[in-house]
Amino acid sequence: VLAPQRVYEPVDLILSNPPYIPSGDIDGLMREVQYEPRMALDGDADGLRFYRAIAKLWVPLLKPGGMCAVEIGVGQAPDVTAIFREAGLQHVDVLQDAAGIPRVVRGVRL
Repeated sequence: VLAPQRVYEPVDLILSNPPYIPSGDIDGLMREVQYEPRMALDGDADGLRFYRAIAKLWVPLLKPGGMCAVEIGVGQAPDVTAIFREAGLQHVDVLQDAAGIPRVVRGVRL
């Protein structure tokens, strides 16, 4: 769901593993991944559609001190970091997975 379907109370935490694969890359994915429903993978042309929606529609629901953290695809850390900063999040940083790949972007609403 890109937009809240009702009015929500402010929240402490937003966690998401949104679809983040660019549309044009999906057909080239490993066969095992292609069994996933396309809507679970497809992040639009640049793979960033859901991050923009989270920043615009959900980040404003964070309480002061609340955190938003999202899983990202390879190479998306700079773009998602910029989207979060533009949304007003502070202390935006990137966490790496066990293989040392940037995998999570998180930020705090002050």
